[in-house]
Amino acid sequence: MPYSNVKSKDATEVRAPARGDVPRETQPAIPSTSTARRRLALLVDGDPVSVRLCRETLERMEFVIERVDSGVAAVVAARGRAPDLILMDFQLRDVTAGETIGWLRSNQALTSVPIIVLGIADGSRLPVKDPRAMVAIGKPLSPAAIERAVRHLCG
Repeated sequence: MPYSNVKSKDATEVRAPARGDVPRETQPAIPSTSTARRRLALLVDGDPVSVRLCRETLERMEFVIERVDSGVAAVVAARGRAPDLILMDFQLRDVTAGETIGWLRSNQALTSVPIIVLGIADGSRLPVKDPRAMVAIGKPLSPAAIERAVRHLCG
């Protein structure tokens, strides 16, 4: 295999495979979980504690997370690339969760995307009546509740 001399960060020369040449043993024979398509979750929340908890739980479940902090940004992001799951805070900073869900559902590509609404108080109802997949989780959030809701909606 051809090699080329390359300078490392500390200015010492090292031998590295020439561009385009990859040693055979590093080429995966079959796709691994890291190369397979991972599911995308859109996280719509401005609370750093909730964001951290959701992010950790979803990453453990092998989701890729895109995070926005407003309802309008959620609609723009979801229309740019349809997520496999949306987690949305009940109290958004710009518009209501109900308006955001209505806008999302008005897009044909997003009508069946599961939505988890975060932070609904006990006894409160979902912000819109939606016959499609929706679940509400109260705050304080727990990893177990998030995981249960995700598994219920996404399998």
